[in-house]
Amino acid sequence: MKMTKYKFVLVLLFSPLFIFPQNNNLVENISKIPNDVKWVVTSSEYELLCEQIYRTAWLSMKHKLKIMDNPVIIMDLDETVLNNSEYQINLFMEGEEYKSNTWNRFVKKEISTLVPGAKDFIEKYKKNTNAKIIYISNRDASTLAATKNNMKTLGIYREEDVFLLKKDKDDSKVIRREEVFSGTGRMKTYGSQKIIAYFGDAAGDFPNDEKYEFGINKFIFPNPMYGEWD
Repeated sequence: MKMTKYKFVLVLLFSPLFIFPQNNNLVENISKIPNDVKWVVTSSEYELLCEQIYRTAWLSMKHKLKIMDNPVIIMDLDETVLNNSEYQINLFMEGEEYKSNTWNRFVKKEISTLVPGAKDFIEKYKKNTNAKIIYISNRDASTLAATKNNMKTLGIYREEDVFLLKKDKDDSKVIRREEVFSGTGRMKTYGSQKIIAYFGDAAGDFPNDEKYEFGINKFIFPNPMYGEWD
């Protein structure tokens, strides 16, 4: 039987994975979860919107892929491929704010779920010969093994894909994209890469390049829960 998102929230809140103590006020607190998190966790609109974006991306790309060798796309991870709303619920229930140590602990639990539509898109894309994904994420580089394990569990990890996680505070996504374009640094083994599409949930996930347009080869996902807005 398919579990509704509301039931899923209830399961999460009473799960032993949560670090807060269980009490009789939990059901009442569900209604108090901030609307941004509640929208992601419970609304059909969020699910449909993400699926629509991935479907649009596939329709835009599929004909090009038939005539391309070695296609490469760049994807962000969090709230683009992986859904981390459980971490946001944890913060709310504990009355805490984001901290890198609690975030890293959450990542190392390997319990992120999938953004709607992500798996179907990735599976279709990977059917193309030598199709590669470069994941550029601000997850800490120390969480690489946990991230890969989580993605293996979700059925979306592929050995040939590349992970460029953040090695220190100065390691911006701009720097990592430049390594991809130039085939330097962490990308020296792979050589220069030509990117056919970008996927992310924030403006910083995309280069300022006139060759790329939103809805054609840049695809942005809704994330009202955290981050910065332009």
